[in-house]
Amino acid sequence: MRQAILLVGMLLVGCGCISLLESADKWNNQGETHHTMGRYSEAVTAFDRAIAIDPDHEDAWKNRGLSLAMLNRTSESEESFVRAIALDPTDAEIYYYQALARNASGDHAGALASVERAVAIAPKDRDDAITLFSSLKTQGDLLSLEGRHEEANRSYTRAHEVMQSTI
Repeated sequence: MRQAILLVGMLLVGCGCISLLESADKWNNQGETHHTMGRYSEAVTAFDRAIAIDPDHEDAWKNRGLSLAMLNRTSESEESFVRAIALDPTDAEIYYYQALARNASGDHAGALASVERAVAIAPKDRDDAITLFSSLKTQGDLLSLEGRHEEANRSYTRAHEVMQSTI
């Protein structure tokens, strides 16, 4: 099935009927809409279509990982994050999403490792700053669970500072 979708996509692109990027982005956007509405299976299907058209669509891999996590498909989720990281290891949002997925599956140590990678990436714009804020708050929560309260407080303080700088 995936090969058939890829072949049809290639034919449509080849004849100039559609743009490869627009089509992959369209499916990724549709997947994001499904995810937001809580329709995670439909979201995964849309992300898979984006990936079939553009196997290097980092956002589709990242978003697919988060939707799969919501379906408790942990190993597939992790594989999607690994692929997204290989495509763009400087995207802090991938590590943040990975941290959320790992935490939800009970892998608190793995979640902490992912969120630490997210906070190590300097934000380039306001969206990145919001991801940094969320990552720092999550880091604080995870450290608190481990009883590492001083470190948690430092994360919360830094999160507050990041948010103040984006207002």
